[in-house]
Amino acid sequence: MDFLTRNRLKEVVFLAPVKALSDQLPRNKIRILYCDAKGNIDSTVTEDSVYRLARNYIQKLESDHKYGVILGVEVISGNYVPFAVEISSEQARALERIFEHAITRGIVPYVLKKYPKEIIKLGKDELKEIRKRYEQSRLETEAKGMPEVLKRLADYPEEGIAVAVPIYKAQYHYPLVILKRLASGEAAQKDMQRVLILDNEGDLGIIRVPRDILGTTERKLRDWKKKSGRAGCILYSRDADSLIMSYMEISEFQRKALNAIKRHFDETGHGKRPISTEVQGVLTKAKGLISSGYK
Repeated sequence: MDFLTRNRLKEVVFLAPVKALSDQLPRNKIRILYCDAKGNIDSTVTEDSVYRLARNYIQKLESDHKYGVILGVEVISGNYVPFAVEISSEQARALERIFEHAITRGIVPYVLKKYPKEIIKLGKDELKEIRKRYEQSRLETEAKGMPEVLKRLADYPEEGIAVAVPIYKAQYHYPLVILKRLASGEAAQKDMQRVLILDNEGDLGIIRVPRDILGTTERKLRDWKKKSGRAGCILYSRDADSLIMSYMEISEFQRKALNAIKRHFDETGHGKRPISTEVQGVLTKAKGLISSGYK
C-alpha cells in the first residue's frame, strides 16, 4: 500500500502494531498500522524503542482511567516521529472500530471518518513543533548531508497486511448473541469487556460491553443451567434509554452450532457463511423475545 504524498508532511493516528506475512524486520523495528486524517489506511516501520516511549505515556493515562493514542508525523519518506495525546472515551471507542475495519477491509466507514481528523487536531501544537524541528533538520541536511539519526531509518517495502478477522460493520443489527469474552485491545477500558458477538443478520463482530453487567448475566446463566440442565446463551440489545442483557434457552443442537462458530473463529480468525439452520433459529428466537419485551 502507498498512500503517501511525497514532499509533504503527513499526520496520522497509529492504530496498533501489526505483522505482515512477508515481514523480516530487525529486532529493534516494528510495523505500525495507521490511519490518516482522510481515513486512508496504511502501515509504516518505526523504531520499537521510540514507539514504547510514547506507549509509556498512554499507560500512565490508563492508570488514571483516561484514554490516549499515539500520533505520528512523517519526517522523511515513510518514516514517522510518534508522540502521544489524550483523547475522550468516545474517540477511544471509535478508534477500536476503525482498527477493526482497517484490518478486515482496509477502509474506514463514512460514519467513523470524522474521528481521525478530530484526534489529529488534538496534537496540533506538538505537530507544529515537529514541523519546525524537521525544517531545521532539512536545512542542515542540505548543507551537511543526512543526519546520522535518519540514516538508521531503513526503507522497508510497504506490503499488504494479511490478518484474518471477522466481518465488522458500521452498525450491528440487534439483538446480539454474545459468544465469548476476548482479551483486551490497545485502548482498554477498565469497566468494559471485549466480546465476540453474532448479530441478528448472522455477522460476527467484536464490541465492548459493561463488564459488571456481563458478569452478573453470566452468573445467572450458569445458575440457571445448573438447575435446569438445559443449554442457554446471552443476548445483548438496546432500547431507547438503556441496554438489555439477558439469557435465553436454546437446544443442544443450537448450542453445538454456536460452539462451532467459536471454534471456527479461534482457528481462522473470521466467520463462516452461510450460517446453519440451527444458528438462524437462535437469531430468530432472540429477535422474537426482545421484540416481545423479554428482559
